[in-house]
Amino acid sequence: MDGGNRERGAEVSVIIPVRNDPRVSDCVRSIVALRDEVAALQVIVVDHSSSEEFGRDVLACLPGAVSVLRFEGATVYGARAAGVAEATGEVLLFTDADCVVRPGWLAEPLRAFRRGADLVQGHSGSLGRSRSDALIQRRYEAHLSRLRPGEGTECDTRNLAVHRRVFGEVGFPVDWRRTGDTYLGLMAEAAGFRVAYWPAMRVDHRHDTDLAMFVAKQICHGWGAQRIMREHPEAQWHGGHLRFVARIARSSARLPGQHRMAGVLGGTMVRGGGLLDRLKPVLPAPIAGVMLLILDKGAALAGHLLFEAGGEEPRLSDIVGRADVVG
Repeated sequence: MDGGNRERGAEVSVIIPVRNDPRVSDCVRSIVALRDEVAALQVIVVDHSSSEEFGRDVLACLPGAVSVLRFEGATVYGARAAGVAEATGEVLLFTDADCVVRPGWLAEPLRAFRRGADLVQGHSGSLGRSRSDALIQRRYEAHLSRLRPGEGTECDTRNLAVHRRVFGEVGFPVDWRRTGDTYLGLMAEAAGFRVAYWPAMRVDHRHDTDLAMFVAKQICHGWGAQRIMREHPEAQWHGGHLRFVARIARSSARLPGQHRMAGVLGGTMVRGGGLLDRLKPVLPAPIAGVMLLILDKGAALAGHLLFEAGGEEPRLSDIVGRADVVG
């Protein structure tokens, strides 16, 4: 994009949290290649407790003029909040280290802001071409594919732009491991700000293709969504299925043995993800897709039912039984 087409009058700050993920180099490279789209660009990589070797071999060699901020806190939302505190831009963009951004990524949210948006949710594609990549991408797009540009939706920091004024009233919950981006969007809307889906703002993401891990993450997301529903009833959810699940979880909250049943359901869904991983090479794509849909919804329901007021947020490592998993 030539200088005559730059979006003027706004400095843009990009915030990318990372922990020992060398793919951050490709992410940063894709962003700085678009710097002529905006009047001024600040890129902040928040090093979330990476190893010394990673800092020396990767972070010290990032392309372009990049600020690296060290963060020693416990959660990725704390890392993002630290990036917000460091940012100087009028517009703040968020993505992840395992993403690459596409042309227009810096300029498109500014157009959405001029049309009245305060938070802009972009679209995420897939970098992978495997059967698992296709299955996971289909689940990700199940909701967004029905949206028109400008409609409201739940937020995802894989590809999100937020106007600076929002952070004057709402911020990330820095002690949460998951669904902090969902919280930010819903609480911003409750405060009178507008979220807009903007599919022209695009990134491509490298999925974790372990389907058991995907299912386990849905349990965590379900738990987090239920926490928001219980603690913030003013939140107006966009997905009709989420409102339905909220009613189910509330009506079953006093059932004896609920948490035990939810644990059994969640464990069954994770094992089902592992089974689908083994079967997917021989299953027709439509059947594999239906199986992952069932596992996705069952895992989210298990997470909702596992929620207990004041209870500890589930850890992904505990759900999958692997000490090496972060989250």
